[in-house]
Amino acid sequence: MGVLSSGEWRRSPIAADSICLGLPTTLTAEQIAVSLAACRYRRLVIFDYLDQHELAWTPEQEEALRPLTALYLKPWFESAWNYGLRMGLLPIRHYQRFTYGIMADRLLRKVVGPPAPRYDVAFLGRPNRTRIVVDGRIEKMDQRIDWLREIKEASPPLKFWGGLSDADHTEFGEIVAKYGDFSDLFHAGGKVTYPDYFRALRRSRVLLAPGGNVPWSYRHYECLYAGGVVVTIDYAKRDMLVPLPRENMIHAADGAPAMQAIEQALELSRRRPELAQENYRHLEQYLRFGAYSAKRPALIERFVRQLD
Repeated sequence: MGVLSSGEWRRSPIAADSICLGLPTTLTAEQIAVSLAACRYRRLVIFDYLDQHELAWTPEQEEALRPLTALYLKPWFESAWNYGLRMGLLPIRHYQRFTYGIMADRLLRKVVGPPAPRYDVAFLGRPNRTRIVVDGRIEKMDQRIDWLREIKEASPPLKFWGGLSDADHTEFGEIVAKYGDFSDLFHAGGKVTYPDYFRALRRSRVLLAPGGNVPWSYRHYECLYAGGVVVTIDYAKRDMLVPLPRENMIHAADGAPAMQAIEQALELSRRRPELAQENYRHLEQYLRFGAYSAKRPALIERFVRQLD
């Protein structure tokens, strides 16, 4: 396995079982065609890591690449996509601080048992506008803001931790134009360190996982490892390389209110206290303390299967 820059690839034709071409690229359609013609390979795979639904090739690059491969990988999958390609899944970045948090959590569970709940619901995140596909069009959805507003106004008895963070956001002005002043939805405690963030998740019964810039979000894994019941936007027709335990989560339709889903999740947390361990065992089939590991071959097997 090796990694080449676009310039290196043009200068040095290669022989490989698989060539994975990352997009976007500065290579022109002609340069791509010439470089591939000089290589010996069995399979061409196209991929991009962009948080967008649109595919990351230019029309000219698409014209050159479509006859050569039907496989395109992204960090997540949407059944609403209709690109005429076989869409596959990429591994996503995992952070060392997250692994340390999981290791500390597992040690504490062994020594003193599971954490006692302190909050009913928790969420902390930027005011992202989530892009979703609706009838073939990409529309923006403010589920984070809508859910937090609903929690604040409709059910004050809930013990809630968190709020919005980081007002320095590229779309902040656009959000203010739509909602007006929503400063009351920001976390009142100031900047939160990652250990404090993960500690608060561990002490919460229900954890919210609305989308990020697009429907997938790394917080799905953070919430599942923290042990709460996860309320997410609808993942029945979405997927990631490390599959979510969908049946153990509460799914709210895209754009739907939060309170009914939160109430279902609170009831599920009381009825199924073993759920946290089930979710942990599910994820640990593919990850080791939230990280990629040679000791978890199921993940690489799932990745390779989609290539053939």
